[in-house]
Amino acid sequence: MKSLINNLPVTHCVAIHDFSENYKCTEQCEIQSSYFQKQEVSIHVTFLHRHAILEYDGIDSNENDPNIITEHFLVISPDQKHDHHFTHEVQKLIRDYLISISYDVSVMHEFTDVCNVQYKIRHCIEDISYVCSDLGYDKIVRNFFETSHARRPQDAAGGYIKKQADLSIIRGQRVIQSARNLYDFASENLCKTSEDAKCSRRIFRYIETINRNRDRYFKPVKENRKIHQVCFTKSATVDIRKLSCYTCENCVNTKYNECLNIDQIGNFSNLKMVKENADQESEDEEIADEIEQLYELVSTGTFFAVKADDINVPYYLVKANKKMTVLRKKSTDKWGITYLPGSKVIHGYYFGIVNRNAHQTYSRYSSCAFRNLCMFGT
Repeated sequence: MKSLINNLPVTHCVAIHDFSENYKCTEQCEIQSSYFQKQEVSIHVTFLHRHAILEYDGIDSNENDPNIITEHFLVISPDQKHDHHFTHEVQKLIRDYLISISYDVSVMHEFTDVCNVQYKIRHCIEDISYVCSDLGYDKIVRNFFETSHARRPQDAAGGYIKKQADLSIIRGQRVIQSARNLYDFASENLCKTSEDAKCSRRIFRYIETINRNRDRYFKPVKENRKIHQVCFTKSATVDIRKLSCYTCENCVNTKYNECLNIDQIGNFSNLKMVKENADQESEDEEIADEIEQLYELVSTGTFFAVKADDINVPYYLVKANKKMTVLRKKSTDKWGITYLPGSKVIHGYYFGIVNRNAHQTYSRYSSCAFRNLCMFGT
């Protein structure tokens, strides 16, 4: 990412997204019951890296003399559902801001964490293929960080806003009881930064409601957790690869097919997304995503619990012999359970409880307790 920012081509822009922890509204003098019923406010933080504009930033930037500007773009909203619809609204606000300062963007590079609901659920991945037509970009590339939270500058940026709001309340300077109050306070007092700050300015935007009436729901993506770069090609089609590369000049200029590190990084593969009925969006689809992710976590030697119907034994421990496999033919295990072709199963050993004291101990049964096939999901 640093290589991309330092060598950012003209008309390219880098956006690093993350949700800050919700801000809990407080009062200087509050009644006891309000402590347990605090109004929460969503804060989405984006770090924008772009070339400077003479009329707006006071300095010019070009290929021979690049000057990269860093800005903090914060979106405040009372909507507490952090999903792909919310992040799409943020993308629209960023596009509107760049247009307002006459910054022409042809390629948008995005970096996010791997939170499934916000950035990496199957709906988010396919949303990228529509962003170009929605926002007018020629190309958009999304890169995913490793699995980690609350360890990046975006979290510090959101924490600064919340700390300043709390200090103003403690000093009796402001009353902040809603998202609108927080936005008014921030936009009036926190837009300017100090001369030695790493960001040039803070931009605040407010969203009252999120438009979720969008036909952007798609069927699950296989091995979603292994994808770390997604590039738009055309509607309902995206290119994916397991690693990102910005260390070679070709990838910095989005010439990914000419990547100099293709032997280590790998090439892009085409992913065809299939739409599903928007009315089917429910808890069921989130559970299905979770099951798919659990499958991927199981490898040889993994111990996991399997829920049981026995009142005395709520669950069983199983040690996997191999990763999840899909049956090609009808099979029956030693317990007489039959699985049809296409069933997802895990081979493993069953462990039973030997001692039920405070520190339960388990032992692998050698007779009639070995399950050749153990269902982990449907």
